[in-house]
This record gives sequence, C-alpha cells and structure tokens, in this order.
Amino acid sequence: MSFFKKIWAFPWLRQGRALARQSSALLACGLLATIPNALISCKAKDKTDNAGLQAAAAAKEQSVSQTSSRTSSKIDLDLTKMSATMIYSTMFDMLVMPEDYVEKNIKVSGWFETYTDPANGELYYAVVVPDATACCQQGLEFVWPGNHTYPTDFPETGADITVTGIYKLIENDGITYNYLEASNVEF
Repeated sequence: MSFFKKIWAFPWLRQGRALARQSSALLACGLLATIPNALISCKAKDKTDNAGLQAAAAAKEQSVSQTSSRTSSKIDLDLTKMSATMIYSTMFDMLVMPEDYVEKNIKVSGWFETYTDPANGELYYAVVVPDATACCQQGLEFVWPGNHTYPTDFPETGADITVTGIYKLIENDGITYNYLEASNVEF
C-alpha cells in the first residue's frame, strides 16, 4: 500500500481534508462575494423559485396599513454611514437579491437624477451613488407619495439628496422592479 493510501485510511484525516475543502470553499465564496458583492453569493438561493417574490407581494398587500407606522420607526439599513465601496456593494446586492431587503426602512445619500421614459413620457426619480473611484454608479429609483410636483418640490438634477423609505418590489408583465417608497427626502 502506498504512503498516500495509508494516510487516507485514517478516518480523522479524511475528516480533516473534508474540513479543509469546506474552509477553502467558504474562503473562496467570501472573496468572490465581495468582487462585486453578491455577484456570486454564498447563500445559494434557487433563482427559479418565485416563492420569495410571491411572499413579498403578499406581505406588501397586508402591510399597507403598517407602512405608515414603519416609516417613522428605526432605519433598518443606513447606507449613509458606510464607505463608498460598501454603499455601492450593498446597492448592487439590493438589485441581485431584492427579496433580502423587501419592507426594510433604508436611508441612502447620493445625487438626484431623473429619467423620462420615451415610450410614455413618464418621469422617474432616482438617487445615484458612485463607487469609491467614481467610475461606476448605482441608482435606486424612489417614489415620493403625496402631492409633490417636479421640478417645484425636487432638487436640481445632480444635487445632493438623502432619501429614506421602505424598499418595495413590484412585478409587471413578469419583470420585477424595485424602488424606495420615500417617507423623507432631504436636499
């Protein structure tokens, strides 16, 4: 019997090798998950299962009355206290794994941008956040309920803005959209 076969015969050594493989996999997954964050996730969620989105939609319908009380409560995720790299990574994660953020009260700072849909002329508002080197940006649409009209009640395009609101998901024609339902907009 060769030296390697003799070593492999010891059960504790097989367990040690299995543990080493698991540790290497966790390390690799942790490193890959940060470049960019959640591009490859350690959570291993089934992308074909829409149960999470359906549950989120059901929770949305049931929590309409709870939303107003929730907006004045604590902030679940304060992106204004993070580094530029963490803000950008977290916003990317919100796009890739939106079900992890549904109905959370989120605060984010960036600059104000608008987009007009050329097909129907509808106007959309977003808070845009650059990464640490300012070469890439992530935008998050927000909807400001109430009687707010553009441009009177909004800052100029490119101005600094802080938006606090509840993270929402909606599905339209099989496409899932995410946005913040703003409870507070500061500029």
